[in-house]
Amino acid sequence: MSEKRRYQAVAMTILGLIMATVLPAGLSEPGRATETGNAGSAAGTTLLIDDFSPGEGNGLSGSGWELVREQGSQSPAGKAEPVEQEARTCLRVTGAVSGSPGGAIQVRRPLIVRRRPLDGHLYAGVRLMVKGNGENYAVQLRTRDTRHPKQYYQAEFAAGGKWQEVKLPFRSFVPSGVLQQLNPAQLTVIAIVAAGKEFDADLTIDEIGLYREQTMYRQLTPEEERVIMHKGTERPFTGKYEKHFEKGVYTCRRCGAELFESSSKFRSDCGWPSFDEQIPGAVKWQPDADGMRTEILCNNCGGHLGHVFLGEKLTEKNTRYCVNSISMDFTSAEQRKEKPGVKTERALFASGCFWGTEYHFKRLPGVISTTVGFTGGHVENPTYKQVCTGKTGHAETTEVIYDPLKTTYEQLAKLFFETHDFTQVNRQGPDIGTQYRSAIFYLNDEQKQIAEKLVEQLRQKGFNVKTEITKASTFWPAEDYHQDYYDKTQGTPYCHIYRKIF
Repeated sequence: MSEKRRYQAVAMTILGLIMATVLPAGLSEPGRATETGNAGSAAGTTLLIDDFSPGEGNGLSGSGWELVREQGSQSPAGKAEPVEQEARTCLRVTGAVSGSPGGAIQVRRPLIVRRRPLDGHLYAGVRLMVKGNGENYAVQLRTRDTRHPKQYYQAEFAAGGKWQEVKLPFRSFVPSGVLQQLNPAQLTVIAIVAAGKEFDADLTIDEIGLYREQTMYRQLTPEEERVIMHKGTERPFTGKYEKHFEKGVYTCRRCGAELFESSSKFRSDCGWPSFDEQIPGAVKWQPDADGMRTEILCNNCGGHLGHVFLGEKLTEKNTRYCVNSISMDFTSAEQRKEKPGVKTERALFASGCFWGTEYHFKRLPGVISTTVGFTGGHVENPTYKQVCTGKTGHAETTEVIYDPLKTTYEQLAKLFFETHDFTQVNRQGPDIGTQYRSAIFYLNDEQKQIAEKLVEQLRQKGFNVKTEITKASTFWPAEDYHQDYYDKTQGTPYCHIYRKIF
């Protein structure tokens, strides 16, 4: 080791020890302070916004709740005050609601974290613990797209006289005054509203937060949640992979995607595992909230990994991916070898814009690859422009290649139904046309039987299913710029949001 490199290593070691012993946990190198909330009562599945505990309480930091004066009113209607009920600290909202302008009661709080909108795209919707007087109330969400007072997204719920858990999927929020669907990655305000008719409001809220369904990713421990989901960190020199140099591949703890080959790992003596190269396309870079560093995330599921540093000259590649051990798993070279006789299987699904369909399927453990394209038409090798005319008969389709030892066709088909509105005909959200129809293109009798069984289950649950089940014809891949669209643009689907049904 050169004198310069030895000096850098010693300096980094000292800096790591200082940060770990002087600063609060969560402020050392790979992560940042966890200010996006704590796990609520549904441990590991909820991002707590507020539980109304005394003082600073739990949940998001920043401003608290305030009554809002409606347009046309001289002062806020109703009251919102902390109360103690059945050993719970709650927020109680009361008052007389009228149907006239200014007669609504609204209590709200901002969702800005470190001067940024709250990113809720990894969650399924809003969760509340409430008790009321049998009336209907609503949750309103605002985003960067809602810049005027009458622009918001709203979902209603009924609150009876006993404590109840209410889950409102993001897809159930109806836009008001805006054309686009709710983007949960840009949440700026949440509000509880009593409005719409003349009645006496009386609603008590014990907890409010965002909930996430666990079926799409691996179960995480509370400590893994803190680091991977809420951008925390582990203390230096404590991770199991810091001095680990076995041959193999390092994978994402949350979704199993391969991140780093062992050949790219090097000894940096900084206190965390270090790599000088990622597996191509596996790791996403984005500016850190501190305005100085570059955060790295799993490009497949968005889980927090750590930070990347350039210009340190520790290796020829002059790059150091500094990663939390807790964000990774390891597969040895022997384990990674393909088992003889193992075959992949294939499935074809159409659920509106294929960008959103692909987004969810490629994040399911066991899925090897996805390709977007067109199926079900009568024109050979159609272009996207031709399909958009609606004259070729094709549907925008996602081809899924999967490992049958890690997932099943039934799991894929359930995810298909749980990520789009299968009660719509020839449309999905704002996208209208036969190319956006809901369809399962089966490749064999087994796939057909599974699809028909799930449709019957949905009908028994009361859903008016419009999904067509059709024998697959030729699948034609779409143009390159459509492949992995949301990964390339770092966006999220506008009409494909996961909600649990089965």
